[in-house]
Amino acid sequence: MMNHRPLTRVSWITNDATIGFQAGAVIEAQSEVVNNYGAKSNEELLLGYGFCIPGNPLSCYHIKLNYSRDPQAADKQMILEQAHIASCDHYIRADGLPRDLLPMLRVMVMTETDVYYVKQAMARGEEPKLGQLGLRIELRARFLLAFLLRKKLDALPQIERVPSTENGRQAVLYRKEIESILRSTLSDLDKSESRLLACASKLFADDLHSLPRYVCDNGQQVDTIDEQLNTSAEDRLVAESSDDQQSRSKKPRTVLPAQQFVDDVLVTEESFAHDADFLAAVEQVDIDEDVLLVLFILRIRMCSALPWHTAVQRLESFKHPMLVYDDPDTAEAYGEMMMEMGEVHDSLFPLLTEHFPDVFPPENFTPELFLWAAGVTESFRLEVPARCVDAADGCDVEGLLLL
Repeated sequence: MMNHRPLTRVSWITNDATIGFQAGAVIEAQSEVVNNYGAKSNEELLLGYGFCIPGNPLSCYHIKLNYSRDPQAADKQMILEQAHIASCDHYIRADGLPRDLLPMLRVMVMTETDVYYVKQAMARGEEPKLGQLGLRIELRARFLLAFLLRKKLDALPQIERVPSTENGRQAVLYRKEIESILRSTLSDLDKSESRLLACASKLFADDLHSLPRYVCDNGQQVDTIDEQLNTSAEDRLVAESSDDQQSRSKKPRTVLPAQQFVDDVLVTEESFAHDADFLAAVEQVDIDEDVLLVLFILRIRMCSALPWHTAVQRLESFKHPMLVYDDPDTAEAYGEMMMEMGEVHDSLFPLLTEHFPDVFPPENFTPELFLWAAGVTESFRLEVPARCVDAADGCDVEGLLLL
């Protein structure tokens, strides 16, 4: 019996009566002669042979993604097939993510709008470009993966004492390897999220964007941003920004990329503070939070002094699928949504205009513009996990990412 050692070069020589092994490298005197059982993870070794290899370079954590309950599961499966992604099974190693994992997650987090326009591109014979859907999709994909892996990490059994049996000790070794893989992957995801968030803040400050082409041309495409993630450019940017802030303050203050992103870039209810007239008006009425965001998008559109004005202007030609009137199937599918939003508009106007004419001038809050803004709020949502920001209530931060 020869012990197993990963990556050892060994040739198996067989005939009808014997099996021989030929080493692929010189074996030093007094060294153990080992075999190679094949490219096996510790999970396979533990289940098949009853042992694990400490530091096994082939160790991995299996994750199976499931989107079967998604109302758009059929369309997303079609997109994945067109992108040549067939399997929901992925094997995460300590040295990085498997090739198809992030592309599949990008599809899973697509909104109805994303799916509609990707399908339109496919109907024109184009390949789905899953790496060019913008920072919103990149962030949502990473947030989802981090959420799933943290759940897996929290579910690992706690080891209170060293087992007395060899099988138990091997199982503990396997558990520690899995924990190490999960923690290493989550650490890499945290860094990737921070770089993307810092990149979003930089794009916003420079009046640039990463919107997909179905929204707006001339965007900073994510394939370029992905290349930047492998450099230290964003890290230097964050460090320089932090150094510059600290040089102007006696008390050093570190702003997390996620907190800066939420404060400056994401459009949330907290953003209403930038528009004192709007805030004063809506504090006097009882309006649903989602509808308030629709109204605020229209306020941003009309007020050039608001920080997101340029970003909203870029979306002037954007159409939510419900507004694509030349597509009968789409018009039928979204007919109920359009009627509902029309009723919401009619319940607010002209009442708001009568009470706050300077805040809600009728020409800027027409039914057509209201539907357009509703489509924007439906299509560009982003939820930043509480773990990323200084959330005292422990709640995720919901808002709109318009670039």
